[in-house]
Amino acid sequence: MIQAEPLAATWMQREDRTARVRLTANPKYWDKVRGPHLQEIVFRNDVSPEQALDLVCTTEGQVDIVTEVPHREADRVQQSEHARLVTVDAVRALAGVINRAAVGLPLHDVCARQALNLAVNRSGLISDVFGGRARPLAGLTPPTPLTALHRAPNRLKAYPFDPERARALWRQVTDGPSRPLRITAMSDWEAVAHRIARDLEDALELAVEVSVLHGEEQLTARRRLAEKTDPPEWDILLLEQGSQAADTPPLEQHRAFVGRTGEFRAGPVVPEFERLFAAMVAQQA
Repeated sequence: MIQAEPLAATWMQREDRTARVRLTANPKYWDKVRGPHLQEIVFRNDVSPEQALDLVCTTEGQVDIVTEVPHREADRVQQSEHARLVTVDAVRALAGVINRAAVGLPLHDVCARQALNLAVNRSGLISDVFGGRARPLAGLTPPTPLTALHRAPNRLKAYPFDPERARALWRQVTDGPSRPLRITAMSDWEAVAHRIARDLEDALELAVEVSVLHGEEQLTARRRLAEKTDPPEWDILLLEQGSQAADTPPLEQHRAFVGRTGEFRAGPVVPEFERLFAAMVAQQA
């Protein structure tokens, strides 16, 4: 539960599935251009993502397609004689949720939060950790046909990498040494967390501690953030979020992080956003 009046909830995904799900084509489907092009598709839930990737890279016929290949495994797929890597622009963003109420750090101040953003070398992160398979974002707007730069050339741009400006802003809101900044990351983003920590240490001359969540810890952290009943044990939480609304992904992404019903919101509600989101809901209803 996020709030009771009006009722708002979020689903923290946990599923029990049968070993295999078999989909059979409808040969009488009216639109022959669209298909069907396959007689049958079998989704295998009896192998882990790691096992599935190993099978698609090293064998033929056991597994034909694996979706959502981790960025750290992309090179392995490309080098495989059995597999081919296909990339698409996902409606998904990796973001750092900032705990504005953190004790001992001035994260309530917008200058401090700007300093954190300016201190991160996004281009280097994308090149070195993601192998070039990611894009820097302005806010939480994923690259889609509706948000492409050629459609909106004057749209917001991502923060530049400016360590000197970041250091000046940080010193502006701090008074002498402070405690270490704590970054917590979901297990998939461990390498990202350490790279960001290094950038922050270099730019802000600030000690940074990284902790990584695994298994059930990840679901617990998401649930605690959604409930907003206990103070976070982190200063920045790295997690990803995808949009379920295909027609308005930027608005849906921002709802999760800044909306009144946002499951990942760690700061105040933004009234201007609430007005925009209410207008979208009214149009969809």
